[in-house]
Amino acid sequence: MWQSNFAEHLAPSITQAPVFVQNPRGEVSERRFQVYRNNVYSSLVNNLKDGYPVVFKLVGEAFFKGMASGFAARHLPTSPVMTFYGEAFGAFIDQFKPAAGVPFLGDVARLEYARRIALHAADVRPLNPRLIHEMPVDELLDRSLILHPSVQVVESPYPIYSIWLANMSDEPVGRLTDCAESVLVRRLADQVEEVELPPGGSHFLKLVQLGHTLKDASMWMVDAGREAHLEKIMKICLESAGSMRLNSSPERLM
Repeated sequence: MWQSNFAEHLAPSITQAPVFVQNPRGEVSERRFQVYRNNVYSSLVNNLKDGYPVVFKLVGEAFFKGMASGFAARHLPTSPVMTFYGEAFGAFIDQFKPAAGVPFLGDVARLEYARRIALHAADVRPLNPRLIHEMPVDELLDRSLILHPSVQVVESPYPIYSIWLANMSDEPVGRLTDCAESVLVRRLADQVEEVELPPGGSHFLKLVQLGHTLKDASMWMVDAGREAHLEKIMKICLESAGSMRLNSSPERLM
């Protein structure tokens, strides 16, 4: 019980220390608790800095620390696993008025968080490519896939993949195009990788995740006028699958 009370007093809206935080004389130690509180928020800001290197690079140290401090004040960790701290950072940035001049910043944060989730996802062997190639096309199209646990898709009306890629390298880059980009993040072996999706690709993958067959998803691409990108997204989807099912009966191909 005292742990919950202690955590509640870390909130900035509460200025007093818990009554059980006392000095050797039995007095409530406001100063000691304030030092602890400052250390907590400083560590949270540093955690966000490490987890969002491109966001940090885009806005600079002073701006990032102010933004991260505002986030930490409203979002204390709910889990002891600090690897996943910051899930709502992208949404917070969207509403952070000083960042309004960088409208893509929240989506870049979502991309960076997706990379972290992919890195720590369950280690599942992908579908065996040989078995996929040997399967008759009609039978393959009647199947639905279960995507690998590491797969994350981030959609944006901004060129977030190009922005992220440009800021992950010190090499000079050309002028970025002003267009929407969607990115698939996955870890099929030991390395997290990012794949820019073709137009319509994110919706294709959503249909697959909802249990639709590859035929259903392919027909949507055709109906949407995206048939030129069908081969590419089909290849990405098959590479990103963890298992395959037919008539709602999961079947893992090893």
